[in-house]
Amino acid sequence: MKQFNLRQIDCDPSEPMFTIGFAARKIGVSPETLRLYEKEGLLITFKTPTGRRLYSPRDLAWIACIRRQINENKLNIAGIKRLLALIPCWEIKPCAEKERKKCPAYLSNNRVCWEINETPLRCAHEDCRLCKVYLTAANVGHLKELFKMTKKD
Repeated sequence: MKQFNLRQIDCDPSEPMFTIGFAARKIGVSPETLRLYEKEGLLITFKTPTGRRLYSPRDLAWIACIRRQINENKLNIAGIKRLLALIPCWEIKPCAEKERKKCPAYLSNNRVCWEINETPLRCAHEDCRLCKVYLTAANVGHLKELFKMTKKD
């Protein structure tokens, strides 16, 4: 019988495929911790029609990044959210300055854009899990480079 190796499977890194139990074991946290990250807005979890949470390989990398920020950089959830709120979404998904001045995500200093329900029409119909801004969050360790790109006016 041939040995199974997940790394040999060619899959979309955004495809939700792992249960909350598997994801928690793989990262070394409890399922409750993953639910907390979701509740706090750090993580957008894919849910099946029956409400079952599934995580993608990209989600696992993001959760591992959150854990590094907590364990190595001694940030708490509020600190991570504050950093994420500073991601220059207007640069990642270019928008006109006029749009930006009315955007609640741009005007907020402590909430990430995917947490804000009153997003501009251009973002309203987009799946936040697949948005470039959310995907950039997984590179939170590289935020210094993002801040060099631009600053809020």
